[in-house]
Amino acid sequence: MPAPTPHHAHTGVSLRHRSQRPQKCAAFVLGAACMMHAGSASADVSSWLSAGGGYGLKRNDASGDYARATSASFAIGVGTDPTKSFVVGGVLRSTTYFSLGTDLGLSARFATGGFARGQWGLALDAGPMWRSFGRGEYGRWPISAMLIGGAPWGLQLAVGGELLRIAGNDADARGVVALLEIDLLRLTVMRKGATDRYWENPSPAGGKSPSASSRPLAGLLW
Repeated sequence: MPAPTPHHAHTGVSLRHRSQRPQKCAAFVLGAACMMHAGSASADVSSWLSAGGGYGLKRNDASGDYARATSASFAIGVGTDPTKSFVVGGVLRSTTYFSLGTDLGLSARFATGGFARGQWGLALDAGPMWRSFGRGEYGRWPISAMLIGGAPWGLQLAVGGELLRIAGNDADARGVVALLEIDLLRLTVMRKGATDRYWENPSPAGGKSPSASSRPLAGLLW
C-alpha cells in the first residue's frame, strides 16, 4: 500500500481537529450551565452588627488584683444561610474598657437558626484576641469566648471572658465581661418569624416564612 502523501496527512490532521471542535463546544456549554445553576442556587448569608455596653473585670498579674471598668462593645460579622437550624460565621469585635483600654478580637461564631433570624436563640463566639492596654500584666494575646443569648427585636445579653495566651511571654489573661447589646441587623434585615405580626419585615434575608403567622413559636430557637 502506498504511503500517504503529505496532502493526505494534512487532511487527516484537519479532520481530527474538526472532530474535536464539537466536543470542546459541548464542554464549554456544560460548564457555563453549571456555573449559572450554582449562581442561581446560592443562598443568603447571615449578617450581624451589634453595639452595647456593660462591665468587666480584668486581672493584673503583677499585683494580683482585678481592675474594674465599664465598657462599650461593637461587633460585625457574617455567617452561613440563616434559614438553616445551625449557622457558622465569623465576627470582629472591639471592646473598650474606659479606665483601661481596648480589646480587639476575631472569633468564629456558632449560632442557632433562631438567633440568626432575629428571634430567640443562642450564639457562641470563640477565638484569639489582642489586648492593647498594659505592659503585659493583663495578657497580650489571650483566647476569648463569649456566650450570647438572643431575644426578639435585636436584643441580646453576652457573657464571656479571656484566659491563657496564644503568643508572647506576657502573663496569662484572666477576665470576665457582661454586655447588654442590640444587633441592628437582627432587628431589621435578618428578622423573620413571630415579630412579623407586630412589625412586618417585607423582605427578610432567606425569604419569608409562610408558616410564621400560623405557628408563631415555631423555629424560634432552631
